[in-house]
Amino acid sequence: MKTNDLKKISSPCIRFCKLKDGFCEGCGRNWEQIRDWIFYSEENRLTIMKSLRANPTVKSKFTPP
Repeated sequence: MKTNDLKKISSPCIRFCKLKDGFCEGCGRNWEQIRDWIFYSEENRLTIMKSLRANPTVKSKFTPP
């Protein structure tokens, strides 16, 4: 498989992975969402991303669509 054969997976991950009270402080996803992310359809990922709230204490380029 060539690198360019891989599909880009939309993700809110900002590489600030720290779980607190069951949610990532960087992207706002819960543990189950993080674990299962690659198995979700693109439509499901985008729906989840729209529901996430950016953490104002973390400097992030991610803003929910």
